[in-house]
Amino acid sequence: MSNQLWLKYKETKDDGVQSELISHYLPLVGLHAGRLAISLPPHVSREDLSQAGVLGLLEALQRFDPLRGVKFETFASQRIRGAMLDELRRLCWLPRSLVRQMRELDSATQALATKLGREPEEGELAEELGVPVTELQKTMSQINGSSLLSLEDTLFAHPAVEGPESDTLGQMIEEEEKEQLAAALERLPERQRLLLALYYQEELTLKEIGLVLGVSESRVCQLHAQVIARLRELLT
Repeated sequence: MSNQLWLKYKETKDDGVQSELISHYLPLVGLHAGRLAISLPPHVSREDLSQAGVLGLLEALQRFDPLRGVKFETFASQRIRGAMLDELRRLCWLPRSLVRQMRELDSATQALATKLGREPEEGELAEELGVPVTELQKTMSQINGSSLLSLEDTLFAHPAVEGPESDTLGQMIEEEEKEQLAAALERLPERQRLLLALYYQEELTLKEIGLVLGVSESRVCQLHAQVIARLRELLT
């Protein structure tokens, strides 16, 4: 997209130019919605995130300054992802029953891993917990949905561009949370740390992570839920 078109839009706010820019950059919304797919709880659809992402894209269009030397894709990605996370915050909360289920999942995972000498499969976990596989899958989906906000907002969040008036006490609390999470991550096996890094830092898709780890996409979802349950247990 040429700088001339951007300059024309900034000067005129022409609706036709805006539509052209939106059409060109709209795939960014789909890209980020897809990357967040692993973390959607059952009651949140990809369409919900996409709608929020479009609002983030519109905000980015209005705020972007083409003369600052920053690529629009980089600038817009933070706005789009931020809008999607805000939507998840609005729609999601963590019930006590899910916290209990996370603890039970972690306990079963650790017990089976010790017994089998490997990571347990989905069916083995369901049998250990005494629940149908479908119920276990639902629990894992909810756990995956609960994980994104805490991890995005602490260790893996992109630094925000704020002014000097930012809250010092809030920054101290955030740094302490980052240190606690970093310490918990160090206690995870290397394979689990790799999975989190590939998803939250490298922003790979489930399929791409599966290729790196040599497992299926559904197995990546299962492993992700187990890692999150383990992290929560380490942090409590």
